[in-house]
Amino acid sequence: MGTYSRLFIPIFLIIAVVVGLRYTLLIESESASEQARYQSESQQFATWLAATLAPAALHGQAADMAAQLAKAANLNGDVAMIRWEDGEGQRRASAARPLDQLRYPAWLENMAGMQADYYLVPLPPSEGGGLLELWFQPARPLARVWQTLRQQALISALNICIIYALLGLLIFANHRMLRRLARATSAFRNGQHDVRMRVGGSLEARALATTFNDMAERVQGLLQSLQSEKERIEVTLASIGEAVITTDLEGRIVSLNEAAQALTGWPASRAQGRELHAVLVLANSFGQRTLLKTMAGIYAGGGVVKAQNQSLRHSSGVHFNVEYSAAPIRKASGESRGEMQGAVLVLRDVSEKRNLLQQMTWQSQHDVLTGLPNRNALAARFEQELAQAREDHSLLAVCLFDLDHFQQVNERGGQGLGDDILKQVASRLHDFAMPRHYAARLGGDEFVLLLPGQGSRAAVEEIMAQLMAVLARSYRCQTQSVSISASAGVALYEGKEISADNLLRHADQALYQAKVRGRGTVHFFDADLDQRVRTHHNRRTEVREALEAGELLLYYQPKMDMRQGRIFGMEALLRWRHPKRGIVGPLDFLPIVEHTELIADIGEWVMRQALRQLDAWRREGRTWMVSVNVAAYHLQRPNFVERLQSILAEFPDVPPQQLELEILESSALRDLAHVCATILACQQLGVSFALDDFGTGYSSMSYLKRLPANVLKIDQGFVRNMLEDRDDLHLVNAVIGLARAFGRGVIAEGVETVAHGALLMRLGCDLAQGYGIARPMPGDAVSAWADSFVVAPEWRAAAQLPPLHNLHEIGGGPENQLALFSPG
Repeated sequence: MGTYSRLFIPIFLIIAVVVGLRYTLLIESESASEQARYQSESQQFATWLAATLAPAALHGQAADMAAQLAKAANLNGDVAMIRWEDGEGQRRASAARPLDQLRYPAWLENMAGMQADYYLVPLPPSEGGGLLELWFQPARPLARVWQTLRQQALISALNICIIYALLGLLIFANHRMLRRLARATSAFRNGQHDVRMRVGGSLEARALATTFNDMAERVQGLLQSLQSEKERIEVTLASIGEAVITTDLEGRIVSLNEAAQALTGWPASRAQGRELHAVLVLANSFGQRTLLKTMAGIYAGGGVVKAQNQSLRHSSGVHFNVEYSAAPIRKASGESRGEMQGAVLVLRDVSEKRNLLQQMTWQSQHDVLTGLPNRNALAARFEQELAQAREDHSLLAVCLFDLDHFQQVNERGGQGLGDDILKQVASRLHDFAMPRHYAARLGGDEFVLLLPGQGSRAAVEEIMAQLMAVLARSYRCQTQSVSISASAGVALYEGKEISADNLLRHADQALYQAKVRGRGTVHFFDADLDQRVRTHHNRRTEVREALEAGELLLYYQPKMDMRQGRIFGMEALLRWRHPKRGIVGPLDFLPIVEHTELIADIGEWVMRQALRQLDAWRREGRTWMVSVNVAAYHLQRPNFVERLQSILAEFPDVPPQQLELEILESSALRDLAHVCATILACQQLGVSFALDDFGTGYSSMSYLKRLPANVLKIDQGFVRNMLEDRDDLHLVNAVIGLARAFGRGVIAEGVETVAHGALLMRLGCDLAQGYGIARPMPGDAVSAWADSFVVAPEWRAAAQLPPLHNLHEIGGGPENQLALFSPG
């Protein structure tokens, strides 16, 4: 900073002190004035309000007082709250006014010293008595103080700007010459070596320009003489994209590029002039001696030398794997062309390459996530253990296990939570296996444990019990504790000729049986059961292929309101158009997949097909409801509601109210709370629920009360036999009564004759479906059937008769019972 420039600092300090003192005094004076005004207005307002409220207080009219207090609170912007207590000390009315948004900074409150005012005004007993309390906040006085400060600050800022502008003009003239010199110097430094200063102005300016121009001429001449040498060096370094070090004939470092500085840890300023072996330090004495011999040979006129697998020590002590090549530097032109001038070394850091090779070797034999051996490593170890068991005539156990409902853990907590659990499982397995056993991960949540040299099956069972106890402990993941069980399948090698692949397949079959038996168990492979399991698996695969090939289709059975004589809905029924067996009913293939993920895939496919058909019927002007059966496994999935919402979103023109889901009453017994929550969430979307085959499960009053289904479906076995079996008739009547008592709808299945329908109407059940109305039919045949359907006359007659209250009125066969509903 120049002399004039330094004046800015004391001037600024003086201005800062003066401005600070002035505004401190200004705040005090303005605050005092506003405080007095604020207190005066508050006191006057309190006095006025007490006089105004006296009539209402005299008559004790709390409602009037509350209204007047609310109105008064808005008359004064400083009022925060008003409260009135009657003569007995009870609060009768109050009003609060929200504070205006602050129009001043928070620090002003502390500097101004304004405080909230509180007034307690007693009302004379002659005017009703009581106390009137008022709270005031100085928001508006502080805003006025702030407004004054802002105005004064603008004036002060303008004055300061004028002062500094005048000072700037004084300094400008002195700095102009210096700026010209600085610009010329900067341009020269940036490579514009022909730049010169204009000679003119004052005597000092002309002398400075002349001196600079003379210096520039001399320096430009020197630079031109060095340019050719510089270009040679730059071309050399640019042609080699690795770390480059050049030396002279004495073995001292002349230059090293940035890559070489980073690789050795030596900056160029320290390395230049040092001997090569002091900077380029190879980690072993053999490598260092080889480098010295190599450089001596090059200085003596030798050719290019290459070296690999060298360990270079960084100045910090870190080691790098490098390769290097050394070559002589010879003069390229002139009389002494070809003369040795030094040497150049090119080094390549191959540490990453070697680490990558090591990592690839490790990953080919290990699971990246858990660190356990993978399937490839297991195959090699498996063959060794199997050969050893054959030679020793010992027992080898192959244990295959996975985590139960692991997919639900991933869906609920995300992949991060799932990976954390897998790593903890692997750690427990590794600790359990120790040197004697061998643990590996096959993929997903499947793990294998080899137990060689076992004496008997009982010993294997004891080990597996210990292992299952280890795996059953809770897993601590971040801030939560997760409990998850495991299922295991065990196959034993007992001397029979069998391959490792077959043993592993047997363990997989045993694992499947453990899952079927209820999970969290250990199952040993049973050869007699293997064929049955394989057949079951093949059939399950066949069903999966049928779904993917589009061989599944829906039939629809109409639902009728017999009293009104109209079709109000359809039930979607699944069929399989088998390429060889023709149309196959659901009982032939659904039981095979009802406890697998495939049943959920089929359920979602049925929902989509039903909604697609509803969309087509809506375009025809038909607004029927379609009911879809949902399996228990599908309903109990954690993401059932989200998946249903996503499917409904695919058909925006179909109201969710046209979809009804039918579940068996036994579906909710395993987790009633979860099923109830799922049903309520679906009902929030507009989807209704029906309890199918009601009466055949575990019905109870409390169960029916807790389960929020909309409709009860009477099992067709009761309805079909109600005309002949009086017990079934009473059961049907009881279900209808239960539905009426709990406010639920009721529909009867299995209505096969006109008499069934007429009797149901007399019992109070008007909704029905069954062969007596129509058999299930393809979706494209429903519209034609509905247009031609005619309601039975007996049902029209039964609709005019009063309900039956005494079931003993019904007697005889179906013909006699039908007579009960004939006209006359």
